[in-house]
Amino acid sequence: MQLLVQIVRFVEEHQPPIVACELVDAAGSHHTFIDKVAGFSSQWLPADSAYPQPGTIRCHVLAHWQDDTGRRLVRVSTERPDGIESTEGVSEFVVLSSQIVSAEATIAELEKKATECEEKAKAEPDRIAARLRHSAEVYREWIAALKSGRWKA
Repeated sequence: MQLLVQIVRFVEEHQPPIVACELVDAAGSHHTFIDKVAGFSSQWLPADSAYPQPGTIRCHVLAHWQDDTGRRLVRVSTERPDGIESTEGVSEFVVLSSQIVSAEATIAELEKKATECEEKAKAEPDRIAARLRHSAEVYREWIAALKSGRWKA
């Protein structure tokens, strides 16, 4: 499962870049995470990128329930599977169920992006086509990693 977050800023030049993302939990509290962009997005987000950007953090669902006002809530841990925690050292959060997406949805999105890159590469000059083919290859590697359970953030 994936927890939806917003990538809010570039933090440091690195390979891949280090970025900060935020999560607003069901109680309205803000949580910040800082890590390599690959842990949050399939996009390469250097310093000159526009922010915020959508992102996700892989998570493990611990519980589901409905509160007194009818909101569907989920307790998740970002400790599993990738050992990600907030800047405050927190790795368990109660969020709205709408803030969780399945890995299958992520795979479908990556498949779409890979196919788009491959199609665009057919009509572009060699230099641009090579970049597009490389992007498609990276997306396909991420898809394989998600499907096999060996995702590396």
